[in-house]
Amino acid sequence: MSDLQLRQLSAHNKEPLYAQIIHILEQQIRAGRLSPGDKLPTQQQLADHFEVSLAPVKQALRELEERGIVSTRQGRGTYVLDITPLSEEINEANRIPCFTREMRESGREPSSIVLAIEEIDAQQQPQAAEQLKAQASDKLVHIERVREADGRPLCLQSGYFLTSQLPGIVERGLGSKEALSEVLRAEYEIVIVASHQTITATAAGQRDARHLKVKVGAPLLLVERTSYLGTREPVEFVIDHRVPEFNFVVWLRRQ
Repeated sequence: MSDLQLRQLSAHNKEPLYAQIIHILEQQIRAGRLSPGDKLPTQQQLADHFEVSLAPVKQALRELEERGIVSTRQGRGTYVLDITPLSEEINEANRIPCFTREMRESGREPSSIVLAIEEIDAQQQPQAAEQLKAQASDKLVHIERVREADGRPLCLQSGYFLTSQLPGIVERGLGSKEALSEVLRAEYEIVIVASHQTITATAAGQRDARHLKVKVGAPLLLVERTSYLGTREPVEFVIDHRVPEFNFVVWLRRQ
């Protein structure tokens, strides 16, 4: 454990303990601080370090083994079987995408350039209005940002909400370091529990090129996502034009 610097679990993190442990170990692997063939600390050492019982440690290692990232050898310990390449972004089937969390887990500093936070007529964005089940007379909040990691622009993102769900957000504004998901939860009691996302290929237009520092016509990923409350009510529609720096990887499990 002395050579491997693992951060502690966060008391403010709402995720299960085993999930936090997975993220910490994955970060070490993706960053290259753990390589194929390296032996992990023992289960008891990990439990002592994270100040938890053995149960979440065992569950975390079991999931990592199911994914083919580590291998447990009876009587010998747990070893890194394969590393997740630095160019991979993990989007697990049971995790709602979150740019801020994904960048932090990969060891990078997320930030945003807010281009617009405004109220528009629902008719100005028919696709968003349809996804949010808005009436023709409804108003939408439009939040457009350039999402960055370590100061590098990675995606041009437009998010849409019903104004009735986010009263005062236009006047409040949004800081460059603020995670919108945290603002929604803390100030509006909006907790997203499910999302439907599609990913297709597209090409950079002039506006994409200007904000993402790429050439017009450069390949981009078009990510469209509708997110829902626990009541199954749509609450957010997002359109991302994303630099294809990452591979999107979805882990599949045998039923």
